Amino acid sequence: MAKRCKGFNSKCFLITYLMIVGFLLVLWMNRLPLMNKEQREIPVAMQEYIASPARPLPEFSLNTDNKLALTNNWFDGKWSLVYFSHGHCLPACQPALQAMKHLKSAFANVDFQFLVIGIDTEHETADDLSDFLHQQKLDFKVATASPKIIDQLASSFIALFLQTDYADGSYQIEQEHHLFVVDPKGRVYATFKPPFNNVRIQSEFLKLRSFYARSE
Repeated sequence: MAKRCKGFNSKCFLITYLMIVGFLLVLWMNRLPLMNKEQREIPVAMQEYIASPARPLPEFSLNTDNKLALTNNWFDGKWSLVYFSHGHCLPACQPALQAMKHLKSAFANVDFQFLVIGIDTEHETADDLSDFLHQQKLDFKVATASPKIIDQLASSFIALFLQTDYADGSYQIEQEHHLFVVDPKGRVYATFKPPFNNVRIQSEFLKLRSFYARSE
């Protein structure tokens, strides 16, 4: 005949408690893949650039060129195109910046916004990066932060860059020139990679929005 556990300090109670906690932990771990599993059926032609599944962004706060904080709320309710770069990126960044300029002209309304996030945070401010873009006749929102915050945010976007410091005090930044699409829910929804073709990227963006309307 089974014996009942007597008191919270009994060995029997401790074993039972650990078994229950272990069981709940196993249930939770088995649930994680289901939570992150892709629920959409993505068309083959779109699988090259749509994030599967869409990636939520962590909480963050960036500094803008007008001294205001830019947080996750900035993305809410709008489509956003985001590019990580710096003020000494030419000529490598020219195609990406021109692709952003084309999309801004093509989708010139309040439902779209464009952001350049500075990655050379040790040497240039948001104002410096904004001045560089204005010299190129480009008008995008600009933001930056401490190296730690930028590294964390770049990791969420999967925006790869590397800074090499030299003995003479100079340095070089190498980067991937990817354009990231953030959806109205504040998630990384797609990534456009070079080479960029203005007609193609505009067409893909339209298809992306149509698919979003059907699947979300």
